[in-house]
Amino acid sequence: MSIYSYTTKIADFQQTKTKNKMDKFLSVVLSVIYGGFLALLPVDVFLDRINYLVYASAADLIMERYALNGVLTVLANEPVWLLLNRLLATFLSPEMIIRLIVFFPASIIAWLLLQHRKGWIGWTLLFLFFPAVIKNHVIHLRQGVAIALFLVGWYSQRKNFRYVLWLVTPFIHASFFFVLMLYVLVKIVKILRMPDEFFILMPLYISFAVGFGLPWLGFRVGARQAFEYNLRGVDISGLGFIFWLLLLIVLLSQGRQFIRRHAFEIVTVTFYLGIYFLGAVSARIYESTLLLVLLSGLDLEKRRRSVFLIMIGGFIFLSYYLRLGDPWLGWGF
Repeated sequence: MSIYSYTTKIADFQQTKTKNKMDKFLSVVLSVIYGGFLALLPVDVFLDRINYLVYASAADLIMERYALNGVLTVLANEPVWLLLNRLLATFLSPEMIIRLIVFFPASIIAWLLLQHRKGWIGWTLLFLFFPAVIKNHVIHLRQGVAIALFLVGWYSQRKNFRYVLWLVTPFIHASFFFVLMLYVLVKIVKILRMPDEFFILMPLYISFAVGFGLPWLGFRVGARQAFEYNLRGVDISGLGFIFWLLLLIVLLSQGRQFIRRHAFEIVTVTFYLGIYFLGAVSARIYESTLLLVLLSGLDLEKRRRSVFLIMIGGFIFLSYYLRLGDPWLGWGF
């Protein structure tokens, strides 16, 4: 090897190393800005914030009330979330607890996405402002915490650490009981080498079972969601169903290799469509995996990816446009 070639390789290595450091620094800065912006918004102007202030100030009393009905009721009502609030309440005010619960999950999620999708920084940032994503750091704070833990596990190389984090998530937000169920079923289908059609049919069958059994089970174990969500007779627009169905078709059209690689994301979309008309509960489950679905679209080939991104971009623009006249874009009062 000539001295010139050796010198050139060293220079390229140094340049790559410098670029990686800059990318990491930029990811940290953007993540902190994203989390900080959301955390610094007014505490008491958004929907459901009163409930979160109650959690922050009286988590121990809420847990005691659930304990009166037995261990099953405690486990069904997100005890880790209550413990987190109880711990933070020992040294922080309720308002500060809410700001921290907004800042850290939002920043962690942003950092994970920016680190693992370095070539797609613009679209990654746009995904973070997808209405169903950002509202988990505005009104559905408990779900934002659970999603952050789930994604830390998703991108972790240590399986034991990943599974420990995942086992905690349902006890922060109950939607992850269904998320983990779908993940396990996808693993089983892959291990048994079943046909790809199972990734479509399996979640549909499960969604029908959930549709009939979830209300009964929720009331049976005393889960608060059974009382908060009206699972039947909900008037829902079919436009969202059509949008996600078309998006699913785009993903499936990529072929067998893509379906196998992103089987979990495809299964979650199919499951969502199967329970779509149950109402709010279907959206809450789907929102827990939505970011992974959005990121999977970046792995499509060029033409399909363009269609996918145009659809997502148009959905985001239209969603915010329709919210312009509402208090805090429809999330406030």
